[in-house]
Amino acid sequence: MTTLEKKKLNFTRKTKAATAVAIVVFLLVSFFALAPINSWFPANWFGGEKSTLLASSRAVDNVVWRGVASNAWGYFEPGIGVNSKTGLPYAGASDFKGFTDWDLGVYIQSVIDAHKIGLIGTEGDWGSNQRLEKVMIFLESRPLNESNNFPFWFYDATNGENFHQLSDRAATPVDGADTGRLLLSLNNLKSFQPNLSSRIDYIVYNRTDYTSLLAGVSSFDINIYAYYIYSGYAAFWPSQVGNVPSEILKNLDSKPKVNTYGVLLPNIPLTCEPLLCSIFELNSTDCRLSDLMGQVYLAHETYYTNTGQYVAFSEGNSMTSQFVYEWIVAPDGSTWKITDAAKTTYYSISPIIYEKVALSFLALYNTTYAYNLSVYLEKNMPKPTDGYLAGVDTTGKVVPGAGSNTNGLILDAALHAIQKGR
Repeated sequence: MTTLEKKKLNFTRKTKAATAVAIVVFLLVSFFALAPINSWFPANWFGGEKSTLLASSRAVDNVVWRGVASNAWGYFEPGIGVNSKTGLPYAGASDFKGFTDWDLGVYIQSVIDAHKIGLIGTEGDWGSNQRLEKVMIFLESRPLNESNNFPFWFYDATNGENFHQLSDRAATPVDGADTGRLLLSLNNLKSFQPNLSSRIDYIVYNRTDYTSLLAGVSSFDINIYAYYIYSGYAAFWPSQVGNVPSEILKNLDSKPKVNTYGVLLPNIPLTCEPLLCSIFELNSTDCRLSDLMGQVYLAHETYYTNTGQYVAFSEGNSMTSQFVYEWIVAPDGSTWKITDAAKTTYYSISPIIYEKVALSFLALYNTTYAYNLSVYLEKNMPKPTDGYLAGVDTTGKVVPGAGSNTNGLILDAALHAIQKGR
């Protein structure tokens, strides 16, 4: 073959190769131009990716828990779950920018937790000092109901004013439960920053006089919600109602028992949220509280053993964004039931497996069930870039929306686990 013929052959091969490449490029461009963007790559290629923090860890140690805490704290970053101008919290991020005294208490506790974990320092515009200072200024100056000098039910986090849309629907002059939650957090804030004690006392005893609510505390209900909420009042009025939390636990022992899959629980309205908050936030050494928590956890594990279905009962948003209560023991004495916020209407809906409960179980007990439950949620929920979502229902559908209650309790749990692991 002559040199010229060889050159012609090489040229022909190069031409064919170039033509083939061009055809492939053309086909790919045509495909991407015509195909929907979400069909170009796997569903988790752009956003919606899953976290592997727990699943990829050989041991759930303090490094992992710090990662969990960092994920939860993402909710409380300015512009996400906290207004970047006022420094006041959103109860539901961009979905709902109002908040109650309960939500404010959650935020105070979350700032304390974040500082203790090491997620934030004291200094800077969004360090713990400035965050808490903005809350203190709000409590010292917020508008109050002129008819009774009590706080409004809801406030607008964007301006600190009365959130009329919901406050005008209030059925009582003040929400005693929300007040108790705020008092509890303010008492914890006293321990965290003693220099704020006199200002906190002014807010509690002078700016708004809550003493008229003590009569209701003295005639207490025997349930775990009352125990948690009244602990806030007991901290500020120890001589009047300081014995109430202990009396509630004492009376729980005398309650008839309900049997669920072989686990005995007191026949009282019982769900995880107030019980977990009590364990993490009250620093109680009363074994009756820890024993009850252990039985509630065991009820979840035996439910799974008998049904093959994960559960993590609490309160929060449902698939319809309606607030629901999931009861291990319901107000009527039945078990594993769901009601509306008024606790009067029973729903036949798929239970929500709440992320905050799963991670709390893991922080407390670190059992195989708690780990597998938490990994199951991790695999079935989006990566928590702006805080954790509420959870998934038992059909696998993700509950939309992140909130302060979810991420505040997860921070509680992470701090507990980290302190236990040191």
